[in-house]
Amino acid sequence: MLLAEVKKLKVAELRSMLTERGLDPKGLKAELAVRLISAIEAGVEPIKSGNEGETTRETTDKSSKTHADERPKPSLEYERCARDQSPVCTNIRIRTYTDQSTQTDPYQLCSCAATRTIAQQLTSEAIITDLNHPGEEVQQEKPPQSPAHPVAVATAASVEMNVVSGCSSPVSEIPVSDRANEQDHLFNRQSDSPETVDNNLEEITGMKRPCHEKGRDYYEFKEDIHYIRAKAPEPLPDTGDEDEIDFEDVRLDLYNCDLHFEVTSDGSGGQPLFWEKFPLLWSGCRMTHGFCQGKIGFEVKFVKCLCSAALDTSYDSDLHMLRVGWSVENSSLQLGEGELSYGFDGRGKIVTSGKEEEFGEPFSEGDMIGCFAEINERGKATLSFHKNGRSLGVAFQLTASSLGGQALYPHILCKNCSVFVNLDPDTRWHSFPADFCTLTSLPPGQRTRAILPAATRRDCEVLMMVGLPGSGKTHWAQSHMKRYPKKRYHLISTNSVLDCMRVPPGGNHRDLMLQQATQCVSQLLRIAANKRRNYIVDQANIYPSAQLHKMMCFHGYRRKAMVVFPADEVWKRRLVQHMEVEGTAIPEMSLLKAKASFTLPEQGEHLDEVMFVELCFDEALKLLKQYKEEARRLLPTPPKRKKHRHGNHKHLIHHCVELV
Repeated sequence: MLLAEVKKLKVAELRSMLTERGLDPKGLKAELAVRLISAIEAGVEPIKSGNEGETTRETTDKSSKTHADERPKPSLEYERCARDQSPVCTNIRIRTYTDQSTQTDPYQLCSCAATRTIAQQLTSEAIITDLNHPGEEVQQEKPPQSPAHPVAVATAASVEMNVVSGCSSPVSEIPVSDRANEQDHLFNRQSDSPETVDNNLEEITGMKRPCHEKGRDYYEFKEDIHYIRAKAPEPLPDTGDEDEIDFEDVRLDLYNCDLHFEVTSDGSGGQPLFWEKFPLLWSGCRMTHGFCQGKIGFEVKFVKCLCSAALDTSYDSDLHMLRVGWSVENSSLQLGEGELSYGFDGRGKIVTSGKEEEFGEPFSEGDMIGCFAEINERGKATLSFHKNGRSLGVAFQLTASSLGGQALYPHILCKNCSVFVNLDPDTRWHSFPADFCTLTSLPPGQRTRAILPAATRRDCEVLMMVGLPGSGKTHWAQSHMKRYPKKRYHLISTNSVLDCMRVPPGGNHRDLMLQQATQCVSQLLRIAANKRRNYIVDQANIYPSAQLHKMMCFHGYRRKAMVVFPADEVWKRRLVQHMEVEGTAIPEMSLLKAKASFTLPEQGEHLDEVMFVELCFDEALKLLKQYKEEARRLLPTPPKRKKHRHGNHKHLIHHCVELV
């Protein structure tokens, strides 16, 4: 029997033929087909019942001994596979695990190249057939019970809360006719089919790509697929802009903090917003005022550790951490990770420019930390810290040239803990060094106010990057932010969230961090819509549904799409650079699916302007047609699902009556 004939067999027929040969009929269709191919190549004939079966077996045994030399000898690869007892050649058992990052393709289990090639062909076609014939169910073994990774448990718990109403609507099936409206206007039903099939295949069968193939783009596409099946978004209600801001009110700054940092109503305390769902996330916030000269101090209390039932403190000793210190206004909100940013954290270390050094002693829940900065008339600065009223000494000394006359702002950074800042000028928790005072007691003329947010949403803009993976979107966004520093763009991207995470010691947590980061971005989009800032959404955004859902969040903003569509040779060169930076290459199949799914954005209800920063619209459209034709030619097309007639249920009732 030829390979093409085996591929056309249904699951029931495959099981029947395997049963006739005395082989295990359980497993996925691709698994059954490979097992049958192996049996046919090995000369295993069907076993018949009765004397005929005995005669057949005897004849088979004799013929196999007599004509062993006449049959073509198996290849060296096949013999090696048999000696090694390859799962494919003997008895494949593919298991579906809850943790998707550990699942593999069935052909990964092969130890020989010959059988692996067959498995690859069957996986791409037979499993898609299973998806389109839900009645033909296949049996799967239950996964072994093993202790769950503490961060993986939190990630799994966050999936249910990942898609919220409005910007991230709950995922629900929509009619095919409605989904067809989101397809690319250039071709008939070619845009969403590849990624939809790919997503369903992964969710239902549990067959995943190898871990080394999963990169940032993989998880971004997987997150954007949710929008394809989500309900049509509704514009967020315009509740009006936030209350007027008191220019002289000294407090934690609502507009000079991470989107995932939650400030209390009085501005004296805060904590990470996603401490339950994303435990690796560090959240930072600066105060509204700083100073350029004088002796200033502020006090911070480590209020409590935020513990989730899904987390294990033995997994990460730095699970609950507070870092306090000083920074300039334009520095990173991740205290101590950039230049002109100086912090002291609970591990007993001082950090600046990402470099750590032992200092003082550790602190934890309940401790009160005093932060003191002195800037003299020459512009030199001295930073010191106290713990519970006891001096720990001088931590940093800054030259006038390095500070450059910029103001220093009190800054806090926390992970899975809540903090409280003493803003009462009349009450101090512990005594200050001589001649030091708080910012609240400093005369207004000697304080420096951070930049205020825009007056209305119409004064803010959001730029949505659109382009194929590795096309240069991130590079353009970063260059644009440097070109227009006064606009103070806030970057919303997977990489920006990853910058707020610290890799735990031991093990490879890349997949978990990428998965959490992409899920976090989806929730940050809705939070960002309620903050009057300028944003750049740096993701692929190739699906029309993703473009629509994300931009509908920013109703009232000036919304622009920045399309980065380079020439083909330029894109290929950038893909090589992308691989060098990310450390992983984007699989060819993923690139083909991206080409097939890509739809150029158009100006409309959710976009005020569309700008092409490289190829113009006509050139990009022409090249996109070529990409889609290439994807249509190389991607496997899933078979159409058979339409069920409306009268089928009547026949079922009729047969039931006959049986009765």
